[in-house]
Amino acid sequence: MGLQADLSDFTLSEIIYFLSHFKKTGVLTVKAGSSFGEVYFDKGDTVHAILGDIKGPEAVFNLCLETLGEAKYTAGAKSPEVTIKDGAGKILEEGERRRIEMAEILKTLPPLDTVLARTAQAPEESAVTIRRSDWTIMALVNGKRDIRQIVTDSKLGMFEVVKTVAWLLAKNLVMDPKEMERLFKDKVNFVNLLLDEFGVKGTGVAPYLELLTAALAELDKGGRMARHLEFGADRLNIVPGPLSDVTREEMIEIWERLSDAVHKKGLKEYGPMLGKHKHQTAQARSLK
Repeated sequence: MGLQADLSDFTLSEIIYFLSHFKKTGVLTVKAGSSFGEVYFDKGDTVHAILGDIKGPEAVFNLCLETLGEAKYTAGAKSPEVTIKDGAGKILEEGERRRIEMAEILKTLPPLDTVLARTAQAPEESAVTIRRSDWTIMALVNGKRDIRQIVTDSKLGMFEVVKTVAWLLAKNLVMDPKEMERLFKDKVNFVNLLLDEFGVKGTGVAPYLELLTAALAELDKGGRMARHLEFGADRLNIVPGPLSDVTREEMIEIWERLSDAVHKKGLKEYGPMLGKHKHQTAQARSLK
């Protein structure tokens, strides 16, 4: 029996469950970007897995985190060794738990193609216990590697690396040098999406732009934010340049209030039901 599946349609956990349920013997090969792994089955039991230098259950757990790639099952292949003894049930349970936990962690992280840098500042707490694996990852943060490359070079696996990177960022031991620029771009993009929805893609956007002009002048009295913006005919455009004179907290507060002003005007113009729908549409588009 042969089987081939896209990981964007089926999770690896689902495929492993299927092969286990039907007591299959063979090998499941997984190709996801630069990652290549294998999971061997013997009458439905997972008996061996390998992903790069990682073997056993950890290899399965890391493979279960992949969401883009291809999985192919080849029947009859025999495992060269036994590195898993817990059976498919426990493996699937732990793999799914990690997948869900990592999804929550990723919400707090910058994109995986972000190049991180070490900070010159001391940690926020006077005493921070750093594990050997933390030092391994910190040593790989050099202003050149992105997070995906750190995963590959550390050989610790995606789950361990993203957890550690989130902790290092929270402790101010590493930083995302492009955070402000990306945050600014995201905030401006969301307001432009609101202008699309409430301004009917440009035909009625002028009153909203007037509202934004007045609100920004009130909120940004020193003009530190305004100097990075140009008001176009139907949208806001970003003027390239460093945002070193604006704090993260100031940016978030100003843009939340600007988007809220557009939202409130839209509610008055379109009514609560249609206005809410337009706002939710803009939110959904911003996540794509």
